[in-house]
Amino acid sequence: MHVATLRGVVVCDHVEGVVSARQGPFYGPLAHGFACGAHIPVHVSRPWNAMDDPARDYRADRETLADSWGVETAEDWSRQVEYLLAGQNVGPEADAVLNVRQTLLRGQGHYDLPTWQKAIGDLPRGQPVEVAELAELAAVITRYESRFRTDGLLPSDGVVTSVSGYDFGRAVNMARWGFGARFCDYRTAEGIVLRAGELCRRQYTSWADFSAGYALGRVLRFDGEAYGHLYASVLGPHRLLTADRTSPWWHVPFA
Repeated sequence: MHVATLRGVVVCDHVEGVVSARQGPFYGPLAHGFACGAHIPVHVSRPWNAMDDPARDYRADRETLADSWGVETAEDWSRQVEYLLAGQNVGPEADAVLNVRQTLLRGQGHYDLPTWQKAIGDLPRGQPVEVAELAELAAVITRYESRFRTDGLLPSDGVVTSVSGYDFGRAVNMARWGFGARFCDYRTAEGIVLRAGELCRRQYTSWADFSAGYALGRVLRFDGEAYGHLYASVLGPHRLLTADRTSPWWHVPFA
């Protein structure tokens, strides 16, 4: 993808693409785990199914971890991995709000924003975030989901069920960077990829369902309804991974 605008979204000034490593897994649990972390490598046209990247050395991975994550030691890295696998990095607020909506859908079969916000107001007190902020978060999610439907991240009647996939997907890449930075051995990194894949299976029903959750987690964390580079950097990989016949999402079963 080169510099352009797409329905008002500024897209990236580098090429995105689905790239596979010949020696990497294409089927099975490990391939599934790697595929859960595919948004990031597809965004920069790197292999989705490889732990190491010949285009980088351990210094580059250490710089990435230090600059983007504040990770400078193996202990820092291990702690961040556990945060991601626990879904704690993206924060609990969005899933708390989404769970309220799922309860409404199970009980009533439908919902609207005012009903959703009222149900949020009925949550037990003692939440780490004020109820008014959670109600506003529901409105932000509603606006993002509307844009997702326009841009193909959700079907016309689709909603996001959880944003924890964003943390799980990043855990896959944290395993990759940790291995590259020599903070862990291959077996440890592989175990993280497998755990992340299994967590995605438990939380979501399909690649499309997972990708929408991953995308919402990313934009809630960083985009601030700007619909700029951070939005484009997840929309482009989603489109490639769902449309490109060489994508793992076409040949690796989600369930």
